[in-house]
Amino acid sequence: MKRTLASFVLAVALCGFQHTAQCQSATIEQGTLDIHLNQNTSRDALAQIQKQMSAVGIGFRYDLIDWEDGLLKSIRMAVILPDGTMRRNTYTEIDQSSDIWIRLEGQGADRTFCIGNQCE
Repeated sequence: MKRTLASFVLAVALCGFQHTAQCQSATIEQGTLDIHLNQNTSRDALAQIQKQMSAVGIGFRYDLIDWEDGLLKSIRMAVILPDGTMRRNTYTEIDQSSDIWIRLEGQGADRTFCIGNQCE
């Protein structure tokens, strides 16, 4: 019985994770971010991204969120790096073609850090 319950809980958890993974992609490591948010990004996915970023010393704050029929329609967000560098952006109209990046890679003069829909 305990084994069946544990298997059920694991299956439910994996289904939830797979649903979140379909909504956006996220690579969050020390010194590297490659996150894509879109209108299918859920509240749970945002909270998970915030938790993962915090674990590597990066702040992620968001507010002014609006959902319509379960779809993300607007968000204001800020990303704060351990050195105090901050990027922020507001999206008032998110549609099915929206792909919002949070990107960090490299170091020093070669570092790329941006939030936007056209990060290079």
